[in-house]
Amino acid sequence: MTKHLCTAEHSHSRASRWVQRCLPTLADGSVSAPVLLDWACGQGRHSLLALDRGWQVLAIDKDPSALERLCEQAQEAAYSSALHCFAIDLERPDSLEMLRCKALDLGIHAIDALVVTNYLYRLHWRAMMSLLRPGGLLLYETFAEGQQQLGRPRRGSFLLQAGELLAKAQQSNLAIFAFEDVVERDEQSQPIARVQRLWARKVDPVSGADPWLG
Repeated sequence: MTKHLCTAEHSHSRASRWVQRCLPTLADGSVSAPVLLDWACGQGRHSLLALDRGWQVLAIDKDPSALERLCEQAQEAAYSSALHCFAIDLERPDSLEMLRCKALDLGIHAIDALVVTNYLYRLHWRAMMSLLRPGGLLLYETFAEGQQQLGRPRRGSFLLQAGELLAKAQQSNLAIFAFEDVVERDEQSQPIARVQRLWARKVDPVSGADPWLG
């Protein structure tokens, strides 16, 4: 199937450099592609990147118009058959159950990779981790304490505390490949954002195998 290169390249340019660095490219032509969940995906910059790298994608966000635009871009790039979009308010108490039901309708029982960027809702951390199959990847990047001095968001509920993301990963039995707690700077070396980033794998308590790596 021919892909439209301009759309794929555009998605690469907008995607987080952290996600670009850590998300594997899968072998082309997989009959049953591993599933990536793009959590609070917005307009789907990481969904498009994942589609271009061979993943099947579940994209969830509360904004139907953003999801509609994502579906249009995926269709333009001939990726629409591998993309499933769901409009879900992730802060509703029943949001995880809604997601599970929709995934099961597609024959999906667990997630092979979870991408979360610029989003923090602590109450759902354990439920999010339960969606990942043993061996599944977690790519997480969001704002941290210190962001108040640089711009929005400023509310503490939206900001990770020092070492919080790393501690959550350790408590969740994740094997950590990389972690950063850094100040992002622009081309003039001016500080623009304080972020924490995590690249980790859910440990299989029995074999440690990564199912998507075979």
